[in-house]
Amino acid sequence: MRAIDTVAWTETLGVGRKELPWALKAKARQVADLYEDVNRIRATLAHGPDEELVMMLTAATRSLAAAGTRIAETLGDVNRTA
Repeated sequence: MRAIDTVAWTETLGVGRKELPWALKAKARQVADLYEDVNRIRATLAHGPDEELVMMLTAATRSLAAAGTRIAETLGDVNRTA
């Protein structure tokens, strides 16, 4: 990770450099929790009459999974530069 990226992340999250890994882990957990919530909603409505809604929820779970992966990669970059 470039130093400017670290600075941008600390400014974005409102933390210092030493707190950045903790803050990113917290954000990763939030995204994982959202993924689980949306996935439960999708599963509940999967056999309902609104197929388009289920497709939207499926897309949302995919996006949340991708976002979680991206945060994990960023956290890995931060840990490598520590």
